[in-house]
This record gives sequence, structure tokens and C-alpha cells, in this order.
Amino acid sequence: MNRALFRAMFKQHRKKIAAISTGIFLYEGLLTWVYPVVARNPAVAQVAESIPSAVKTVFGVPENARTDTFEAFISGQFFSRIWVMLMAFHGIQTANALLAKMIDDCSLALFLSTPVSRGEILSTQAGVLVSSGAVLVAVTIGGLFFGTSRFGIPINHGNYILLGILGLALFTLIELYSLFFSAWLVEEERAVTYAAGLTLLFYSLDIAGGLSDKYSWLRNLSLFRWFQPQSILEGTTNPTGPIIGLNVCSAVLWYYAKKVFERQDLAI
Repeated sequence: MNRALFRAMFKQHRKKIAAISTGIFLYEGLLTWVYPVVARNPAVAQVAESIPSAVKTVFGVPENARTDTFEAFISGQFFSRIWVMLMAFHGIQTANALLAKMIDDCSLALFLSTPVSRGEILSTQAGVLVSSGAVLVAVTIGGLFFGTSRFGIPINHGNYILLGILGLALFTLIELYSLFFSAWLVEEERAVTYAAGLTLLFYSLDIAGGLSDKYSWLRNLSLFRWFQPQSILEGTTNPTGPIIGLNVCSAVLWYYAKKVFERQDLAI
């Protein structure tokens, strides 16, 4: 990784990272402020219990999961769907901006004309990509620690850290297959289409597989089946296996992305 190049590239994306971080922090602040009021209202719990299992699945809540805990509240309102898709599409957009877009507008030629190798350039871009995701994950978990402490909501901090590590592993994999598509297709529009399309396919399979026992096997084809925030936050699921598996897949994708980019005939 080239440090000077890393600083220059990260600087280009820091405003977007700051904007998303601020949005996450404020939304979490709203949720932690509202939760004590919600928790004291028994009618809310009754409504939550009466929600059909199919609707719970759409919002990423396990069919038999509890609905009377902060973990259930924050998972349903934020982690299960909103956070996942926000982080996924941030990774796709950033990967595209770091490679395919730079090839399209010929700005990558400036870096290729220097003594820095293609492998080092791609390593630096991957570093920026993963670092931006890590910052957003850290802000997410740190924001919840602040909000729950501020409003007196008891949580198991270790489980939230585990969720953050799992989330980072998942989003890194999405970022790296997005970078792979950019290196392979070298066209901005096609790279974004492939990466976003694959992500939406995984997302749809996860939802469809949870709506019916007949099609439950579809969830086995989705990356998102490994991300079950409520179960992890409540300590009923150990995420060690999924974290290792996702990181292995990321390493394989990184290897192939590097090989493809080094051999690519770039018309710039």
C-alpha cells in the first residue's frame, strides 16, 4: 500500500464518510431517545407481538424472536435492513468511484504513469475502501454505546462489538466483489450494475427464503443469512464461524481482483 496515495484517496471521500457518519449517529440518537418511552408502553409490546411472521421476516426479525428488548427494537428499526443496505451501497459506490469511474474518466492514468505498480495501486484503493467501512462501523457501534449510556439503557457491550466485527466482514466482502467487478469490467455503468444487482439478489433471496418454509432453502444462497443482528445482540448466536467464512471469501476475491487488474488491457 502506498501511504501518500492512500491519504490522497481517503481525503477525497472523507466528506461523504462524515455525512453518512453524522446521519447514522443522529438516527441512533433518535432511536435510543425514543426507546425508553416505547418500552414503558405495554400497548406497543402487544402490537409487536401481533405482527405476522411474514412481516417480521421482511424487517429482518426472526419469527420466534422476542419483541420486548432493546436488541429487538434496534435490530428491527435499524440493523436488520436499513444499516445493511446503507453500508452495502456505500461500499458499492465507493468501490466504483475508486476504480471503474477513474478508468472511465482517465484519471487513473495519472497513477499508472508513476513508478507505483498496479498491484500497489489496487492495494491502496482496497485499503481506502475497507477503512471507510471500518470508520462507519466504528461510528455505528460507538454511537449506540453513547446513546444507550446517555438514556440509561442496559446492553451487553461485547455482543455489540461482535456484531460490528461481523458487519465489517460482510461489508468488506461486498466491497471487494464490487472492486472485482470494477477491475474486470472496467466500465463504470456495468460494474455498478453487476455489484448492485448481485447485492439485491442476495437481499431478495434472504427475504424470500424467510417468507415460506417451502422456499427456506433460498436463504442458503444469500450472504445476508449470516447477518442476524438480534440473535447476536441477545447472545444466542456465535458469529465466529460466519466472520471467518466471510473473511476467507474476501481474501479469495481480493486475490482474483488483483490478478485481473494486473493483466487488464486498459485503454487510458
